[in-house]
Amino acid sequence: MILVTGAAGTLGKEVCTQLAEKGLSFKCLVRKTSKTEALEKIGASLVYGDVRDMVSLEKAMKGVTQVISIHSLGIQKKGITYWDVDYQGNIKLIELLKKNGGGKFVYVSALGVSLEARFQLYKVKQLVTNALELSGLDYTVFKPSGFFSDFTQAAGFIKKRGIMPAMGSSENRVQGIHMGDLAYCMIDSLFNEKANKRVFLIGGPEALTYRQIAGIYEKLLNRKVRVLPIPTGFQKFVGFIVDTFTGYRYDILGFIDAFSSGDSTCDNALLHEVFEIKLRTFEEYLGAFLSENKQN
Repeated sequence: MILVTGAAGTLGKEVCTQLAEKGLSFKCLVRKTSKTEALEKIGASLVYGDVRDMVSLEKAMKGVTQVISIHSLGIQKKGITYWDVDYQGNIKLIELLKKNGGGKFVYVSALGVSLEARFQLYKVKQLVTNALELSGLDYTVFKPSGFFSDFTQAAGFIKKRGIMPAMGSSENRVQGIHMGDLAYCMIDSLFNEKANKRVFLIGGPEALTYRQIAGIYEKLLNRKVRVLPIPTGFQKFVGFIVDTFTGYRYDILGFIDAFSSGDSTCDNALLHEVFEIKLRTFEEYLGAFLSENKQN
C-alpha cells in the first residue's frame, strides 16, 4: 500500500491520477479543509489527518510499505512553520515506515537546497534528505528545478498586455519540468532498483532564458511579447519591508535569494540513465495550456 502526502496539491493530484491509471493501491493523506473533488473523481481512498499530528499519521500509515511525500508548507503562520510541517512531518513518516518493517520513501525536494541556503525551507528540505540517508530505508529524492506551471501563472496578463514579468535578468536561464513527467519518475522509482538510495536532479529537456520563453508565447499567441525584468535589488527592498513587518513569516528575502540569483538549471544525465522517459518541452505544455484556457 502506498501513502501519498500532499495529495490535494497540484503535483499530488497528478501523482494520484497516474497511480490510479496504473491500478496501484494507494491512499491519500488530506486535511479536512482540502479540496478533494479531483481525488474523489478518480476513486482515491482518503485519510483525513495532518502531518503534525502523530495520531492521525499512525492511522494513515497502517498497512503502508511505500510513502510518496509531496506535502510542503507554502506560507509559515503563527505556530505553523517549515520545521513543523516539512521537517518534523517527514521525520514522523520515516519513523513510522521503519516501524512498519521498512519500505520505500520517495521525497520531493528542490534544486538548490542546502544547509547554507538563506531560504529556510531549503535548509529544512536538506535536513530531510540527510535523515533519509541515515534511516536505513530505501529512498529516492527528486530535486526539480521548477515547473512549467510557474511560467503560466501570468498567462492571462501576458496574453492581454503582451508583457511577461521576469524575476531578475531576462537572460537568466530556467529549466522547468512538466509535473506529469516528474510524477512518472516518482512512481517508477517505487519499483526501479536503479533508483534506490539516489538523489536525482530533474528539469525539462531544455534550459530557456526568459526571452526565449517570451518567444514561445509570441509564437503561440501570434502577438509581440516583451520581457519586463524585475530588478533583484527592487525585489529585495520589497522583501525586506514585507519580512520586517510580518516577522519573517513569508521569508521573502530567502525566496528571492533562491529564485532570482541566477540560472536555475540542472543536468539530467543521471535521470536518463535510470528512467526511460521522453521529457516534454515547454512549448508542448504551453500549447496545451493555452488551448484549455482559451476563454482567459
